[in-house]
Amino acid sequence: MAHIMQQQRLAAGVQQRPRSSAARPVCAPRPQPARGGSASSSGLAAGGSPFACRAGKLDEVSLFADSSLLGPSSASAGAAAAVAGVESVELKSKLGLDYAPLAQYLQEGDFRKADDETRALLIKMAGPAAVARSWVYFTEVKTIPVEDLQTVDALWRAGSKGKFGYSVQKELFAQTARRWPKFFKQIDWTVGENNIYRKWPAEFIYSKDAVKGHLPLTNALRGTQLFEALLGHPAFDKNAGGKAPGIEERSKAAGANTLKF
Repeated sequence: MAHIMQQQRLAAGVQQRPRSSAARPVCAPRPQPARGGSASSSGLAAGGSPFACRAGKLDEVSLFADSSLLGPSSASAGAAAAVAGVESVELKSKLGLDYAPLAQYLQEGDFRKADDETRALLIKMAGPAAVARSWVYFTEVKTIPVEDLQTVDALWRAGSKGKFGYSVQKELFAQTARRWPKFFKQIDWTVGENNIYRKWPAEFIYSKDAVKGHLPLTNALRGTQLFEALLGHPAFDKNAGGKAPGIEERSKAAGANTLKF
C-alpha cells in the first residue's frame, strides 16, 4: 500500500511541458522542373543556403530558383560532383582567351550564363571580323584552334557530368544518321507533332533536366552550316591533335578519296 501511495504522489508532481511558441521555418514547395531562362538565371548565389526551408515569410523564398529548392540530396550533390570535374579541366587557349568565367558558371550549374558566355567566346575565337558583326560565319570555324574548342567542350562535359558539349552533340548527330530533323528532335530543340523549332533562348532548358546534347546552343534558324562546321571541326575528332589540318593535308585527304580513271 505504501508503494502505491508513493507512485501516486510522484504522478501528481509531474507537470506537462509547455509547447514551444517559437515560429517554425517556412518551407517553399518543391517546384516542377524549370524550363526556359527564368529559372536558371535565379540560381543560388555564392555563399547562399542550398536548403529550401528558412525562417521568415514565404514570399522571401524564390519559387523559381530550382537550384536552391531541390535540397542537398540532388542539387547540392550534383553541384559538388560538377565542381570537382570542372576544376580538373586545364584552361588551354592558343588565342589567349580567358575561360575562367565559363568554368565558374558551369561549376555553379548556371547553364544559362554558361551558354551566353560560350556564344561570346565563339565569336572571339572566330576573329575580329566576327567580333565586329557579333556573329560567326560558318567558314570562320575552320580557323579556330583545336585547343580552344576542346577546352570549351571539356568544361561543358565536366560541368554536366558528360551530358552536354559539342562532342556529345556530334556523337548524337552521327547516331541520327546526320539527319537534321531527327537530330533536332533527339536533342529536344523542336516541340510538338510538327517539330516546331524553338526560336527564343527562353524556350530552351538550362538545367540537368534537359536531355543529353541539349546544350550548348547554336543558332540554326538561318541554316545548319554553322552547326555542321562546328561538329565537323577537328577538335572533336576522336584522335584530335594539337592543330587543325592545313590546306595541303585536306587536299591530300580529298584526293585519296577521289576515284582516278
